[in-house]
Amino acid sequence: MNRRGFLAGAASLTGVVLTGCTPPDNSNVLRAVMHADLQTLDPVVTTIGIVQRHALMVYDFLFGRDADGTPRPQMVDSWTVSENRLDWEFQLRGGLVFHDGAPVTTRDVIASLRRWGARDAYGRQIFAVTEDLRALSDDRFIWQLNKPYGLLLHALSKTGGPVAAIMPERIAMTSPTTSIEESVGSGPYLFDTAAWVPGAKVVYRRNPAYVPRAEPPNATAGGKRVYVDTVEWINIRDPQSAVLALANGEIDFVENPSPEFLPLLRDAGVVIQRSDTLGFQGMLRMNHLHPPFDDRRARQALLYLIDQERYLQAMFGDPELSNACNAFFVCGSPLESQAGVPDGIGKNRDKAKALMQASGYDGRPLVILHPTDIQFMNLATLVLADDLKSIGVNVDLQAMDFGAMGSRRVNRSAPQDGGWDLGLTYWPGGNVSDPVGNVPMQANCDLAWPGWPCDAEHQAMIDAYPFAPDDRSRRELADKIQVSAYDLVPYVPIGQWFAPVAFSPRISGVLSVPGSTAMWNIEKGPYRPV
Repeated sequence: MNRRGFLAGAASLTGVVLTGCTPPDNSNVLRAVMHADLQTLDPVVTTIGIVQRHALMVYDFLFGRDADGTPRPQMVDSWTVSENRLDWEFQLRGGLVFHDGAPVTTRDVIASLRRWGARDAYGRQIFAVTEDLRALSDDRFIWQLNKPYGLLLHALSKTGGPVAAIMPERIAMTSPTTSIEESVGSGPYLFDTAAWVPGAKVVYRRNPAYVPRAEPPNATAGGKRVYVDTVEWINIRDPQSAVLALANGEIDFVENPSPEFLPLLRDAGVVIQRSDTLGFQGMLRMNHLHPPFDDRRARQALLYLIDQERYLQAMFGDPELSNACNAFFVCGSPLESQAGVPDGIGKNRDKAKALMQASGYDGRPLVILHPTDIQFMNLATLVLADDLKSIGVNVDLQAMDFGAMGSRRVNRSAPQDGGWDLGLTYWPGGNVSDPVGNVPMQANCDLAWPGWPCDAEHQAMIDAYPFAPDDRSRRELADKIQVSAYDLVPYVPIGQWFAPVAFSPRISGVLSVPGSTAMWNIEKGPYRPV
């Protein structure tokens, strides 16, 4: 559907939404429509955002982050760091119990950290300088480094990419290349496996054994207090249907309401809440393994082809929800920069065409992964197809839902054999705002995120970033990394946007969580601001 057709559909709902009222709901069930369907469960093997949200429901973490991005203790009660910053000793807080009734011990923590460290960009760096990681008792462990690592707590508290979720040792011993099929954590909700119907519904139950921290809730930090008995994620992929369900009181919460409907929802008394200042970074990812994008000239061609403003207009329409941003580490972050941005970026189709021809592109159809269940991604992919056709590229749009795209893009086969050439996606701005956290920036070949960029010099700068002696040195190095990225082109930024959530006035306590969504602290009852 194009934007004009979508707007017409929105207009047809106006009478329904504006004349509706939210009926009372005496149940203690929170019904939500999330941005994507949950199809897999492993928050270490995949970087799919919906799986990380699932992890926040089920698991607990050693550290969380407050709304300002500062790491705060969560499962940890206290910790000490040696003067040389090499020895970190952690004490777990009391009352930590897994959903299967077993107590959480440091054996579980260490096994979980090792599995996470084999897949995560921060984790690989940390374990490369790890001298020892061992239990001192069932509730105390020590992490000894041979080189200070300035981002340790930052890495343990992140909510995007592979996350350091603590799971039982028996599950954490699963190979980091094999997806787990059992979700047992110690977090605020229990995953109801029997009630899970992929493509239809995900169900979570309140964990009666969970003991929240005493501090007030603050993003993923502080006390995770659960007031509802059940959370249901209802899979409604049509954005009009989701909005209508919210306006009619059939559901309570929509994670990513389509921008066209925001004025109508406000008029209906629905609460619209913006999550964070860094929003999301959109990106066009290309497969570096196969022609034509194994040649950097083909990747550079896309820099001159992709006009961010054109994409953002098609995706959102509302300039208050988005802005063009050429900073790989996102606008508004401490590392925002214009270093290396080429002249004519996004505005030179003749150069894009010439570079594509110089790369040896032979006219083969390029396989574009086309997620149709997230409307703004659907619209952006249609714009991409038009752009490529305008410079003489043949395209093969292959429609699928966003979850299926996540499964498809790990396929390294040639595009004609089930692989792919191009795909659009997006990451939370807070997670890509430094060179290590920006997982798609990594160029470590077989270890890289799907697309598999491979460049030793570029990767060496990223690997050096956490070991820079001070903030100024890290900033200078980040600028050099961005210059390198505009030559290598691991991906093309397609802009920055700020996705609000929408929820019924019959619920309250919805927290702002940068880059993610939390379902604790929510109560059924008249709306009150947090």
